[in-house]
Amino acid sequence: MEQNYFQSFRKRTRGAALAICIGIATSHAAAAADAKLTPVRIGVIGILAEAGLYTAAEEGYFKEEGIDIQFVRGAFGPNGFAALATGDIGAMGGAFGVETVNAIRRGLDVKMVASMNNYIQGWDAGYLTVRKQLVDSGRVKDWSDLKGLKVALDAPGPNLTDYFASHYLARGNLTVKDVEVVNVPFDQMMTVLKTGGADVAHTSEPQTTIIANSGAAVKWRPVSDYAPPGLSVAILHFGPSMIKDQELSTRFLVAYLRGARYYDKEVQDRTERDKIAAILMKYTPVKDRALYDQITFPYAPPNGEITMSGLTDMAHYYATHGGPDIGDAKNLIDDRFREAALKKIGQAAK
Repeated sequence: MEQNYFQSFRKRTRGAALAICIGIATSHAAAAADAKLTPVRIGVIGILAEAGLYTAAEEGYFKEEGIDIQFVRGAFGPNGFAALATGDIGAMGGAFGVETVNAIRRGLDVKMVASMNNYIQGWDAGYLTVRKQLVDSGRVKDWSDLKGLKVALDAPGPNLTDYFASHYLARGNLTVKDVEVVNVPFDQMMTVLKTGGADVAHTSEPQTTIIANSGAAVKWRPVSDYAPPGLSVAILHFGPSMIKDQELSTRFLVAYLRGARYYDKEVQDRTERDKIAAILMKYTPVKDRALYDQITFPYAPPNGEITMSGLTDMAHYYATHGGPDIGDAKNLIDDRFREAALKKIGQAAK
């Protein structure tokens, strides 16, 4: 019996040793494989409009292009441009704002290279949201009824919220002089609508659906009713390190566009939405699975095109409302990398 025990012990020991050796070999192989990947740090906000990036990461498209993608939360806006300048990040997402123009005017080698979210009908991930009481009472029926109401705008301007306000107020032949402006950070607009601190705000998903479900406000008009057609609202920016490396930047956009196409396809099929929801729950603060069956998903243009008409309109608005003037909005874009990526993977049908 003792002999059987030691024989069994030796077998277990040999098995364990073999398993350890295999594990070490596998670990070394994985480390060697990862060592071949080029790290790229990208600043993100953690919003639904970045879905194409997160899908590309989870589906392994970046790794297939030899890239170790590293998401850096909080590196966007002014903080993002500072990180691009120092090389802490190579790319970032975010809206087009005066920060982009200022960075380029200061000499920072930064360009917008692809759109991550365009506003088109059927994919209205933004809404003009109005307090429910005003709609139910009949106080707000048409665009001109916005006159005299408290409109929530981010500060300082000019920015995306007052740009949108210039468009939806114009639908009722109004301007900001015809309403009461309430300065509210964009991430707090849902709160002021609930408390009555504001009557009207441009909001984005999932906050729009959350406040509508609360009964405090309604999705009064989709953004495609007042924004320029196909407006690009979340745009991928490249900094100096990416712009100088066209081969790496092209591979990056190949991976990203594959992710955007996969996302667009899967999210339209409700039977496949679980997978996209799981990805977004991993990378964004929206953890309520049921919410993903109610929201309007953002549209990730499968070819990454930045709509020039909308970009030109935004740039003109910023320049004529106290912001810097970049001149021709085409100066903001470097399309070489997107065009090179499309040569590799082809144009997608829209």
